[in-house]
Amino acid sequence: MDMKCYLGIALLALLVGCASLPADYERERSWRLDTSDTLLARALAPLIAAHPGKSGAYPLQDGVEALAARMTLVRSAEKTLDVQYYIWHSDAAGTLLVKELLDAADRGVRVRLLLDDLGLAARNDDYLLLLAAHPNVQVHLYNPIASRGARTLGLVSDPVRLNHRMHNKSLTADNMITIVGGRNIGDEYFSLNQTINFADLDILAVGQVAVEVVDSFDAYWNSDATIPVQAFHGQLPGFEQQAAARRRLDALVAARGAPYYQAMRASQLTESVKEGSLEYYWGEIVPLYDAPDKHNRDDGSALLLQQVKNLVGETERELVIVSPYFVPGKTGTRVLVAAARQGVRVRVYTNSLAATDVPAVHAGYRKYREDLLDGGVEVYELKPLPGELADENLGSSFAGSSTGASLHAKLYFFDRQQVFVGSMNLDPRSVEINTEIGLLIKSPPLTQALLADLPEGPSEGWYSLVLEPRDASNPEGRTRLVWLTTEGGEPLRYTSEPLTTFWQRLGVGFIGLFPVESQL
Repeated sequence: MDMKCYLGIALLALLVGCASLPADYERERSWRLDTSDTLLARALAPLIAAHPGKSGAYPLQDGVEALAARMTLVRSAEKTLDVQYYIWHSDAAGTLLVKELLDAADRGVRVRLLLDDLGLAARNDDYLLLLAAHPNVQVHLYNPIASRGARTLGLVSDPVRLNHRMHNKSLTADNMITIVGGRNIGDEYFSLNQTINFADLDILAVGQVAVEVVDSFDAYWNSDATIPVQAFHGQLPGFEQQAAARRRLDALVAARGAPYYQAMRASQLTESVKEGSLEYYWGEIVPLYDAPDKHNRDDGSALLLQQVKNLVGETERELVIVSPYFVPGKTGTRVLVAAARQGVRVRVYTNSLAATDVPAVHAGYRKYREDLLDGGVEVYELKPLPGELADENLGSSFAGSSTGASLHAKLYFFDRQQVFVGSMNLDPRSVEINTEIGLLIKSPPLTQALLADLPEGPSEGWYSLVLEPRDASNPEGRTRLVWLTTEGGEPLRYTSEPLTTFWQRLGVGFIGLFPVESQL
């Protein structure tokens, strides 16, 4: 690369760095509507009345069913849809749901779409503007990048502000029924990717909890951290542009969507939701979430983690953590080891190096494995199984359905009585930097049903990690990390990261030398 190229890049970076967020734009704050007279309200009223003071929860374990549930909520809404996501891909699932939101707006539904800007590509602005041009749709971006045409350089030029992201995921219809959990919007979250899919979990919930999720949505929607997408573009598409964009969208959905519509029609969930006949787990359900400006507060009051730590402190018998990106740090390791030494059975489930989609996180996690095991904490790592084996051996809550599976579900179990399901990993980024949301569900039957899918020893789908003496004749001497598993019913053991190459292990070790843990 010659000097002119370097100068050009430097000049472009300087110009992008000068880009600023729009300030002179119309901002209309809005809040949840009265939806007591909707079809969903009438269908769910008998169920809710039969369980006073409680809300209902239904686990969305299968990926295709999770997409069907979202489409069902969008199609069932009559007055309002509140949609909040960290990532929204422009693939088959993403375009499908964009079309469904537009169709809902055509019916007169108020659609509020709140997206984290980092999870979007620049080309997505076209679809966002198409949505925002609809009189019944508003689109806000959380902590947006100022330069829409040079997003990478814009990110580099303002790293301190843009490091704080909205990791929340929820979709709520008519304040009556909501979906909260770990899934973003993209093929790999709904078992539709042909290469690898995420093993994930959402909760479909009805009752008062849905109203409270919308209250959390309102806090984000009306915060200063969000900006309407049209503020960056000055003018929304005109009628002819909208019509042309809708034709392109319809053509894309027609080309991509047939298998997914067919799968949705095959699901029994759609009719069960509409008829109010879905078999929910009933209990006290409370949404826990960070404040939208948590990074500007230093009193701890805005942190979801503090609420979860209180639950950990109250746990007496068993604590189970499912976190795909698990970097407990020195403090978290001390807390978990202290609990184990006080008689609490502590189990942690996360990705193996072969299964993770973020090797840098594994570099942060591997520093703490031996300390956790030495302190009495049980550690399990997901195997990157082919889809068929994943379906058979991981349990329906944590199964992939393609050529591979990577864990993405985030769950915390307390004494087999209650479970927290949401977007929060146990890592520094979730704890301190990004905002998160989840549902704390006090339902022993649901808690125990989800726990049943997790192994308590070596299995076909998981590695069980143990420390063994390096010298069998000296049990008290130095130890080494060993991975135990079974394949075809036969026990196997590994003394290095299973199913990985020397170069993968070397690369992760190299990343671990850098002081980047706070960003993982």
